[in-house]
Amino acid sequence: MAKKTSAFPTPEAFADILKSLQAPAPMNALVSPQMEQFWDAQEKLLSESERFTRHWFERRHEAIRTALDAARTATSAERPDPAKTMEAMVEWQRHSVERLVEDAREWFDTVSRCADYVTKTEAEAVEETIGEAKELARKTTRSAKSEPI
Repeated sequence: MAKKTSAFPTPEAFADILKSLQAPAPMNALVSPQMEQFWDAQEKLLSESERFTRHWFERRHEAIRTALDAARTATSAERPDPAKTMEAMVEWQRHSVERLVEDAREWFDTVSRCADYVTKTEAEAVEETIGEAKELARKTTRSAKSEPI
């Protein structure tokens, strides 16, 4: 007699299919803390970058306003005074250098905060992943011992 074939798997084959699908599930528990940390860090980095950029633009607006004031001072008199013109330009340049120094200071602070945050949260995610791996190993060991032979 010919063996009867079916389009559907046998119950044993179906059980094997389900078991093979269960294998990735424990890996999700191991990857989840890392993924959470990654996206949380992205949000933090974007917020920090947005803050820096907002302050940078504020300083650029101030530079434009003070440049206009310096230009008006230099050109407002009927008989321009070279000393006052030079004084207005030097004052504007001095404040421009201060703004550039503030740009650099704030940028280094931003990068430092971001690096500190990412480092700390990565370490926490690794600790959580290790805890998940230990728990998974404990469960696997326990279930392996409880299965009858």
